[in-house]
Amino acid sequence: MHKIDIISLMLLITFGTGYILKLILLKKRNKINANVLAKGNKDISVWITEIFVRITSSLWLLTWISEIIFHNQISSLIGFLFINTCMTYIGILMTVLGAGIFILATVFMKSSWRVGIDKNTKTTLVTDGIYKFSRNPAFVGFNLMFIGLFATYANIFTLIVLVVNIIAFHLLILQEEKHLLSMFGDEYEIYKRKVPRYFLIF
Repeated sequence: MHKIDIISLMLLITFGTGYILKLILLKKRNKINANVLAKGNKDISVWITEIFVRITSSLWLLTWISEIIFHNQISSLIGFLFINTCMTYIGILMTVLGAGIFILATVFMKSSWRVGIDKNTKTTLVTDGIYKFSRNPAFVGFNLMFIGLFATYANIFTLIVLVVNIIAFHLLILQEEKHLLSMFGDEYEIYKRKVPRYFLIF
């Protein structure tokens, strides 16, 4: 296994540990089942979006694992779109940044963090910490990890995974914005006007 693959594996384990640990802590400490993706009674548009996210994010994880273990075989079969050592390391750095931002976002979200849109539980609108700079820092983290995977292992599969996941997660954000507006009203509208959806002006 190449050193890039070892680093990538460590990042995958770090991200996965943070994600699973947050779900476990919410279940143990707060009695909250935080994974509500495509679960419960939801509008068909929300349900379809969440199914799309579930499929694309599963494809991302499967691709990431496959690239770590089989990237020599994959590259010999389909080839790289480009080979650039500098871009490979930029990809690793983007993945580090993405995983770090995601974990930080879940920490600041405290017991309000959910996977999917929770229609059954009243949560708190979090606007402090990292949420002062982005309304969706966890999704910013995901997007950086999607881009990082592509830059590290630049082939047609990782490009497809990048594009479909960015689209799927953006559609989920749009559904979440409708949900948050219905839950928090003017409080969310004021927050929405002050803080960008992603970062800076976006």
